[in-house]
Amino acid sequence: MRYSLRRTGMGMLFLALIILCGESTDVSLSLLLRRGVRFFDIAGAMIPPETSYARVVLAPLWATVQMSLAGTGIGAVLGLVGASFANAYLNPHAWLRIPFKTIVHLIRTIPALILALLCTFLVGLGTLAGTLALSIYTTVVMVRMGYEDMENADLRAAQALEAAGCGRLRAFIRAVLPAVLAGYLINVLYMLEANVRHAAILGYVGAGGIGILLNERLAWREYSEVGMILLLLYVVVLLTEGVSEWLRQVLSGRSHLSRMKKVLLLLTLAVLFFSSFQTLVLPDMDGKGMAAAAAIMQGILHPDWSMIFSLAHDGVPWLLYETFCIAFLGTLGGTVIAAWFSFSASFRLLPVPAALASRLILLLIRAVPVFVYGLMWIRVTGPGPFAGVLTLSLCSVGLLAKRFLIAIDDIRLEPYRAYRAMGISVARSIRWAVLPQLVPRYGAAVLYRFDVNLRDAAILGLVGAGGIGTPLILAMMHYEWAAAGALLWGMTGLVTIVEIFSEWLRKKQRLSEIQ
Repeated sequence: MRYSLRRTGMGMLFLALIILCGESTDVSLSLLLRRGVRFFDIAGAMIPPETSYARVVLAPLWATVQMSLAGTGIGAVLGLVGASFANAYLNPHAWLRIPFKTIVHLIRTIPALILALLCTFLVGLGTLAGTLALSIYTTVVMVRMGYEDMENADLRAAQALEAAGCGRLRAFIRAVLPAVLAGYLINVLYMLEANVRHAAILGYVGAGGIGILLNERLAWREYSEVGMILLLLYVVVLLTEGVSEWLRQVLSGRSHLSRMKKVLLLLTLAVLFFSSFQTLVLPDMDGKGMAAAAAIMQGILHPDWSMIFSLAHDGVPWLLYETFCIAFLGTLGGTVIAAWFSFSASFRLLPVPAALASRLILLLIRAVPVFVYGLMWIRVTGPGPFAGVLTLSLCSVGLLAKRFLIAIDDIRLEPYRAYRAMGISVARSIRWAVLPQLVPRYGAAVLYRFDVNLRDAAILGLVGAGGIGTPLILAMMHYEWAAAGALLWGMTGLVTIVEIFSEWLRKKQRLSEIQ
């Protein structure tokens, strides 16, 4: 009885939060129904794409791929070193580990686009800024994921080697690294997929790649040429995810290669990685980078405190609240759509042709950059937070559906098949045999996506879709570093609070599963 009342209370609280966030972000279902068809105005203008424009797109598209490869590769190497440094077994000195982890966390709260904008002030416009931003972003993410895996690794083999006279470093390299390396590399492949999509928008702030061209064509409303850019980007995302999935199969041991094929694979990856260093061309900044770095650090260390404590709509607390509402509703909307796709795109639950069609649609949703969605939704709602909610809903679908599909691939289908054999309907069989296995995995994926959406909300500032992003980008563009520092500290605080709450929920879930 008490459990039922608690569930009812939590449900009512959740519903109240949805209503409050909806009111705060001007959500209007009547407006969406009345003007929703305008979302397809730009999409319709992109069809058919201007095929002759492909020759113009190929060079910046290749630069985008190179930025992704270089940024992911550099970040993966530095991330492994950083994760090892943050590991308590290899580095028992807490006075070194804790400050390092704190710095990693602070940088990790900054979106890749904002990092790219900061890098343009330090090294100038071009692919170098984009590559540095992706390298930094990948490094801090992989440090976090790497040291968590190392902390969960079994240390008995390493401790035995150390007791036998092997040094701690050698014991770590021989026993701990091999245990976590396959999982680490699989996470690197996920980062590569994400970085391809990140790199596609970095040009919007002058950090090189196809984003510059995309921004220009959108500004001139040359939508058929935009369609060609997105079509080629879709092909790149499709190839990247296909190759990544095959490599994950190899790393997980599900697919086996001969020694010759492994050598050829390593050589191919090495050639691609080192050829991508063409993006690391240092421009002549005439000392401007050092001056910009000093100004940025001054703003971060001495933020505008009046903004931090202001309760006005342009103050940090209100902007953070609006950002939270946008991310919360965007994650919720994306979860509903992704949950449907996770069943309609599952090869385990549906025939291959039907599931394959849904997967291709999912890839198309994931290939479109966030600010394109923002511009399309603004035609429906006008500038403001409602456009941000709808944009993040679509942007959440790709990652959530992928995580959901992985969860479905890992579950046991015997109970589902037993229900179906007894003549129970598909819907009821899923309800009683599949959902109990999926809910914990789905919940973890949703919490992770909510964390990502809090940072991605800053990107919405590019198109005026509400939240903290618009004032943050404007402050940086106008060199108002004290204001930018206040907004960055606010974003860091919000993301940190949400991460602490998410970790508490995950621990509570694990304890309930054990009990």
